[in-house]
Amino acid sequence: MGEYPNLLTLPDEFVLLLHKPSGSHVVGANSNTGTAAAEIGELVLRGRMAPHGTAVQLLDTASSGQPWMDQLLAQFQQVAGRENQPVELGWWLQLRSNAFLAHRAVLVDRGVLRVERRKFLGLLPDDRYHPDRSIRGALLAELHGLARGETPPDGRLALLAALVHRSGLDHALGFERDQRTRLRAVADREELGDHVPTAVTAMLRAMTTIPAAIPMAGG
Repeated sequence: MGEYPNLLTLPDEFVLLLHKPSGSHVVGANSNTGTAAAEIGELVLRGRMAPHGTAVQLLDTASSGQPWMDQLLAQFQQVAGRENQPVELGWWLQLRSNAFLAHRAVLVDRGVLRVERRKFLGLLPDDRYHPDRSIRGALLAELHGLARGETPPDGRLALLAALVHRSGLDHALGFERDQRTRLRAVADREELGDHVPTAVTAMLRAMTTIPAAIPMAGG
């Protein structure tokens, strides 16, 4: 898999999957929801947050070295207040209205997306973002391995599979019916195996309250 799992965070991976090789992307008014949920998933993976039912609670606000993450931690701390109250996940996700664009910018900065500047009718911005095919292909291969039952999920892969399923992105990515069934089983916390941490299982439960992140339309 090369270096990309260490280079990209969970929301970066989700946004990468949204971008098609043609330079367009799967669009929808709620694309930020899936990306924002992936942000929380990343923080759970890192032990920075803990799910409590349908809410999440802050555990660690130390600097991460990643601007988006430090900004999110500071915002979450402000919302949680001095008593560090758990914050309802569905409510919080509505606040991250720029999540998709923020992680698109991360991918551009790291050379994972190549920008093609264009104008529609010579006037309106109509840029294309071409993904690195090898990185995106490796990520898809990993998900297909999970969907075929060949690869047992770990925490990161379980969360990514759940995001792909709950957003409907599995249809756009061409997963076959039996493969979508497998992804749904992971999202529903069935047969996770021994490599998925308890906190991730709790996060998968919290994610069941999230509305579909993206309707299936082509960009």
